[in-house]
Amino acid sequence: MARNRLSITFKAIAMALVSSVFFSTPCLLALPQPFHQHSLRKRQKAAILQSDKIGLGLHTKVSSGNHSRKIHRMTANEKHITSKLVDAGKNADWPNVERIYKLYTGQATPVHTAAMVAAYRCARYEEGSAMFARMENCNALMDHAVYTIALKLFGKLRRQDAIDKLWAEDANVVNEVLCAGRINAAHEQGDIDDAVGVIDLMYARRLEVGPGHFGSAIHACKHADKPSHSSALFLLEKMLEGGMTPNIVTYCSLAAAHRCAPLENLKHIRAMMAKQQLRADNVFVEIYLTSLFRKHLSAEWATVEEVVRDLKGFSKHCVLEGADVISEAKANRVRLNLLVRKIECALPQLIHDW
Repeated sequence: MARNRLSITFKAIAMALVSSVFFSTPCLLALPQPFHQHSLRKRQKAAILQSDKIGLGLHTKVSSGNHSRKIHRMTANEKHITSKLVDAGKNADWPNVERIYKLYTGQATPVHTAAMVAAYRCARYEEGSAMFARMENCNALMDHAVYTIALKLFGKLRRQDAIDKLWAEDANVVNEVLCAGRINAAHEQGDIDDAVGVIDLMYARRLEVGPGHFGSAIHACKHADKPSHSSALFLLEKMLEGGMTPNIVTYCSLAAAHRCAPLENLKHIRAMMAKQQLRADNVFVEIYLTSLFRKHLSAEWATVEEVVRDLKGFSKHCVLEGADVISEAKANRVRLNLLVRKIECALPQLIHDW
């Protein structure tokens, strides 16, 4: 099977990527064999916020369907409320978000959107979905920013019915931003089929597929109950073929998706990073070791003996790979996390016990 063509039919998928009309076009982004169906720790807060940024334009243009309501012109007070909600969300100040939003009785879309984004950042997903319901009830304008954050919230809540309903409502105005929201919802649920199906749709409609879309799809491979390292690697290879440059956050997700992969597959990740001249950071090192030792790491380790006890069953090659990752990180002046430092202290004894 020619892996350099996006139009290849992926015969190994046991089920269609998605049964909805949006994915009825031929599969353009075929996944490699073998492929498994799927139903770490949080990364750095800055990386999460960066990936969760959503536009809060005051006058988002819309074109058709139920988006055709007249755009509400914001007052100075509404702009001030929006700014306050954005700031409270960035600071994860949920009491302030809740207080400000309860006092607002208008229809300005950016106010409601800012509140939903703030709820997402505060991990108050149920409350965020209730905000979306309130928007619907007050007949506020539903633009792409609204649908995007709503998809993210429903993804966190694993409410597939709500996700499908929103996606169907926006059928005629699908764009890159909305697709990013749908892929994000899929990655929250570990739904690789859905994530890849949206990328297929984007290629079919000649939309611009960017690093964020691929990165979020790789997240889906990481979040799946049984991570698919082969699917994650294939998606990253397609990024590279498309001239996109994966960053360290993407490689963190790729490494996390390899927690059931053979050692040689894990080592291939480091080889790709070396070719790209991309250095590991402390988050990558910890995630890589978590996949290397198949989630046997424990934040509760209090002594070196406990680390040795839990890791002594791993092969010499795994232990040496762990030592090499840590050594390389230290040579690059990476400040190692506490969990990684515990492993570092146990390595001499693990090696001595051979």
